[in-house]
Parts: sequence; C-alpha cells; structure tokens
Amino acid sequence: MKKTVLLTIATLLFATIAFNANAQDGARKRVDLKSESVTSRGANPEVKADRPSSDAPAASRGNGAGTCYIYLHNYSAYSIDIYVDGYWEGTLGAYADSYVPTGTGYTTLYGWSVGRTKEWKFSGASCSSSYDYYFY
Repeated sequence: MKKTVLLTIATLLFATIAFNANAQDGARKRVDLKSESVTSRGANPEVKADRPSSDAPAASRGNGAGTCYIYLHNYSAYSIDIYVDGYWEGTLGAYADSYVPTGTGYTTLYGWSVGRTKEWKFSGASCSSSYDYYFY
C-alpha cells in the first residue's frame, strides 16, 4: 500500500514538473500591423524562400530548442502570404485566423497580399512568450 501511494505521489510530482518546464514564459503579446502599399514589383528583399511549387518536404526552420506559436488574425479583405524570417509558412485567408508553430529563434514576420499590392512587417520578435498578430 505504501509503495502504491509513494509511486502515485512521485508520478504526480514528475508530471507537474514536466508540465511547468515546457510552459512558455509570460502572456501572449498583441501586435497590430497596418498595411502599406508595395512600391516595387521587383524582387522582394523580405522573402528568402517563396511558396513551394513542388511536393518536396520543407526544411525545418527556427533555431531554438523549443516551439513558439504565432497566432494570426486577419481583419483585412486581403488573403496574405505569411513569411517567418523570410520563409513562406502559409496563406492566411481574408477575415481568417490561424497559427504558425515555429522555432524559438524567429525574429521577423512579413505578410504580403497574394496580389502583391499590400505588405505588413514586424521585426524584433522574441519567443519568451507567444505573439498575437492582427493584420489591418
């Protein structure tokens, strides 16, 4: 009986410690992004790798040991291609919400309307907490 009680307590203690070790620090931070008109139709310096055109597996991105979640909220009438550190992560539909899991080492977020007329930029991210990005 004593072994069962001790084993149960040890298991609960271990589960609590493991859960706390994986939790992200701090609350989610809100970032409001306003659209800007794209001035050039040439190569975009914000984009390192555009949307893939084949079914080849994507390279893993992010250099941190953990996972950070970037929550995206599109309040604009544009569908937006999302780039994290210059790499395409997906397309966010007009008036849609989504999230992108990324490595803890990401620093920039860039949105480019699929018609290539509007853009949204953010730099200086730190994944000690999660971010909520609102596209207007």
